[in-house]
This record gives sequence, structure tokens and C-alpha cells, in this order.
Amino acid sequence: MKKFLIAMFTLAIHSLSYSYINISPTSLDKNIGVGAYEEFTLYNNTQIPIRYKITPIEMKESGVGNMSQWMEIYPKIVTIKPLEEASFKLYVKSPPKSKNGDYGAFLNIKQISAPKLKSDEKEFISSGLTVMTNLNMGLYGYIGAEIPTIIPENVNIYKKENKYYLKIELNNKTDRLVRVILEIEDEKKGIYPLGEFRALKGQTLDVNQEIKHLKNKKEAKKLIIRDKETNKILKNISLK
Repeated sequence: MKKFLIAMFTLAIHSLSYSYINISPTSLDKNIGVGAYEEFTLYNNTQIPIRYKITPIEMKESGVGNMSQWMEIYPKIVTIKPLEEASFKLYVKSPPKSKNGDYGAFLNIKQISAPKLKSDEKEFISSGLTVMTNLNMGLYGYIGAEIPTIIPENVNIYKKENKYYLKIELNNKTDRLVRVILEIEDEKKGIYPLGEFRALKGQTLDVNQEIKHLKNKKEAKKLIIRDKETNKILKNISLK
């Protein structure tokens, strides 16, 4: 399983210690109108047990609604044995007739000392426990159209220092956030994956991405824009 090492102070609201948390995945980006589920895994690469408390926190960001009050987390306290991993589950569903658009919240993941308990299934925090790390991880969800509308503009493949790059503007005309996958297809129907990209409602992404393994510009015949959530192709663009 792919692991992500996150510098927690880059996402924090409150005062934090300069330390790290291993967690995967690091995003949600799902339809909370129908209900969004995700399971997150925390990794303990140390020789001592680690305990985390997970709490939803409101995200105050312009153009983004608050979904923290709709989040259900289980368990809310996770204990991880040395050199092992443990998971917690998140479910979020908006109330009926909620407005279309982008929604966000922080998951506050706070490391606390792990007291000796008869059962780790109990959610118990004794007074005076020491906070060691404190991460606010931003998550986004959406309510809106099932099929996204992405308008690509100024598509260009160019060469720089013996490497080829795709430059493109992606305009998100959907009423909610969209995550897309970009791929290049060659003359032999081979696929060059370029990566995943997220655009919030009304956002324009300026993508400048290396096309690895491409040896000649003429090999690139088609740009494919695919919706990450449904895996459906949104655009096929001929490259001349």
C-alpha cells in the first residue's frame, strides 16, 4: 500500500509541533450528496505504541461549504502497536436539499500518549496527556452533477532539455470539484499516464507535466481526459 509522509505543520490551523504522521489516503473528493465513505490507515514506524484522537473541524475557506458537522468517524481513537498499522473509517452524507457545490472539513489527527488500558476498544483519554503531533488534514467532498464538464484550452506539447512536456489549461465548468486523469495515447495505442489533477468549482488549472518515456513529439496522437471517480472518458483530443 502506498504510504504518504505528511509534514503536518503545512496544513495546521492550531499551534503544532514539527513532526510527521504517516497516513493513507490523504483525500476524499467524493459525492457527499449520495454519501461518501473512506477508510484511512495510520502507520507506526516506531518501536513504541502510538495513539491518535481523530476529530472533524470546520474548514473556513471561501467558496467551500462546511461538511464537518456531517462527518461520522469510527473509531475516534486509534492505537497502533510498534511497526504495525491501524485504520479508522469516515462516512459523510449531506442532508436533503443541500446546495450544490464544494464542501470541505479538516480531520484533526492528534497524537496522544498511550496509557495502559485493559481494552484498547475503550475510547478513553486521561487528563494531562501530552500532545506530540497535531495534524489538520484538509478533505473535500461535493454535491452536484454526476458527469463533470471540463473545457481544455491551449494544448501544447513541447521539448525542453531532451524531455517532452504537456502544457494545458483545464477549466472546470461543473458545479462542484472534479478530479481528472490525463493520459497520452501513441500511434500504437500505448498509454503514457501523466497523473491526477483536482479542480474546484470554477477553477482553471495550469498543467505543465512531463510526458515520461516519450521519445518523439510525433508519437503523441491523442490526449485523453478521464474522470477519476467514474473512470469515464470526458475528452479525446487529437494531437497534431
